[in-house]
Amino acid sequence: MSAGPAKLVVPMFLLGLPSGAALGSWGQRALFHRHQRAEAPNAERALDHLDRELHLDAQQKETVKKILLAKQTESAALEKERRDKAAALRQSARREISGALHADQLAAFQSMCDRADKRIKERWPEDKQP
Repeated sequence: MSAGPAKLVVPMFLLGLPSGAALGSWGQRALFHRHQRAEAPNAERALDHLDRELHLDAQQKETVKKILLAKQTESAALEKERRDKAAALRQSARREISGALHADQLAAFQSMCDRADKRIKERWPEDKQP
């Protein structure tokens, strides 16, 4: 009996585990971002879900819709505030990091920042932000 294939089990497992975790994480992020960019506004999706689960009558639907739309507006304002604060923190950190870098490192750092900004705009375009 050869021990060759048995020796491969542990390395294959050790390679497969992080690969599977990375793939699962990527898939989960992709689904999350797709969900965030759905065409139906959050209030409409929530109302549809509540109606399917609770079988709301017409008056309840109207009341719940008003509540959801009002809260969606409040939530959008909070989200905008959070994004603005995060952007300000990001800019502050970039200024401080730039001050700690050598002149020959600044161009590469700026390129990194530009790529990060591009990813942010791709994931959360201005017209899709809450």
